[in-house]
Amino acid sequence: MQIDTFGAYVRGRMESWGREFALHRDVEYLGHQSKNMLQVLIEHKGEMPPPNVGFKPLEVDSMALEIERIVSEIAKTDIRMASSLRGYYCGRGRRKGERYETALALMAEALKAKGEDCPKLPKVSAYMELVSRGTDAVKYWLRGAN
Repeated sequence: MQIDTFGAYVRGRMESWGREFALHRDVEYLGHQSKNMLQVLIEHKGEMPPPNVGFKPLEVDSMALEIERIVSEIAKTDIRMASSLRGYYCGRGRRKGERYETALALMAEALKAKGEDCPKLPKVSAYMELVSRGTDAVKYWLRGAN
């Protein structure tokens, strides 16, 4: 019996991608306004401080970004598979429950944006098959990259 260590490695990378690109964190980094202009004037005794120069860009793990690019390439040819991967790995909740519903919502929105009708969204078994085939596709892309 042979153990698929590369498959386990790819699934681990995809789990890491899911944490980095978690759908529920879409606007988490934006934060909120902690001080208003009056508070700044009070702190600086009536003088406005100079504006901050530049901004710090979002930092993204390069290995997770590689998976994101692969999934984006998959989305160009198979929106259902890419949406299933995003729902399965980047979603929140049970994999066959809330994450399945997230994947369906992503699929419907992506197909609508593309101008396609979504006549039939997949059942849970078809969704799990799409995730499995999608994970294999990512595995194939990573194997070709190395």
